[in-house]
Amino acid sequence: MPRFCYTVSVKKILKFLITLLILAGFWYQFQDSISARLPPFLNDIMVQLGISSAPCEKAIPYMLGTFDTKFNISQKYFLSALAEAEAVWEKPKGDYTGKDLFVYAPEASPVGLWPRDSARNILKVNLIYDYRQEATSKLASLGIVVKDSRASYDMLKAKFTALKTEYEKEKNIFGARVEAFNQAQLIYEKEVNSWNKKGGAPQKEYDQLQRTRLELESEAKQLQSMQKSLNEKTEEINALSVVLNRLVTTLNLSVDKYNTVNVSRGESFEEGVYVSDGVNREIDIYEFSNREKLVRVLAHELGHVLGLEHVADPKAIMYELNQGNSETLTEADLQALKTKCGVK
Repeated sequence: MPRFCYTVSVKKILKFLITLLILAGFWYQFQDSISARLPPFLNDIMVQLGISSAPCEKAIPYMLGTFDTKFNISQKYFLSALAEAEAVWEKPKGDYTGKDLFVYAPEASPVGLWPRDSARNILKVNLIYDYRQEATSKLASLGIVVKDSRASYDMLKAKFTALKTEYEKEKNIFGARVEAFNQAQLIYEKEVNSWNKKGGAPQKEYDQLQRTRLELESEAKQLQSMQKSLNEKTEEINALSVVLNRLVTTLNLSVDKYNTVNVSRGESFEEGVYVSDGVNREIDIYEFSNREKLVRVLAHELGHVLGLEHVADPKAIMYELNQGNSETLTEADLQALKTKCGVK
């Protein structure tokens, strides 16, 4: 009987140790995500007990993920902008001396026992080309310079309105001519088929059919040219609508959304976004008009990686909209960083 009790005790101990090991592994893997959701006083207690590392004590490794060459910039250019964005947080002006908060780790590879030590935990920074950058590039190719100002918005709005009016007029003319062309084509084909069934048309009728054929071919070429013009206007209108909608958000204007032509989009305009599922962490960059804007949006998303929330100062890096021009932290940014890093 004592032997049986000893066996049961060993099994209980093993079960407890296995459970503890699983919990330890879970904590090791997800401690960053869990810590970000805990109240500050609990994090302080866990740091004192040695269960968790102090905020900002360990540099966050990052690497380049998806890199779309349609932006027409080099990886070197992008990484240098990323280094500038990193420096915004590590070397801010003011009384905070700064820390190594991030570290570039391009050769990340699996090391150690836990998945946390592998490349899966490396922050990936992606450059993704879609309709947002396409709109910015389209306007730039037309010589249109967009600034985050009411004057720029008013200029684009006037151009959008005039172009939309011109487009609708051309579209109506094009539609009427296409309908007339299709009817003329149908009549021509019926006449040709009718004469073919009779063994051929007399010379006079044949010559008339030839003239009709040439007229139809000429009209078809003109319609193709009109279609090309409409397509170009469609692209320009859609580019304007995308950028105008961004400015509406950036400038906090109370106006209706600008609709695109021949395309449906339900997406909101985001220049960049940070996503994390507790294991994988990624920054996706979608649009920038110049290097300064690129550095600011990268710095903003790196702020989210640090666990910072949006601040109320419109000029701040961590303001919800990328409408400032400075690449330095405001007092609101600095206070948020100091609070997060436990700096008095």
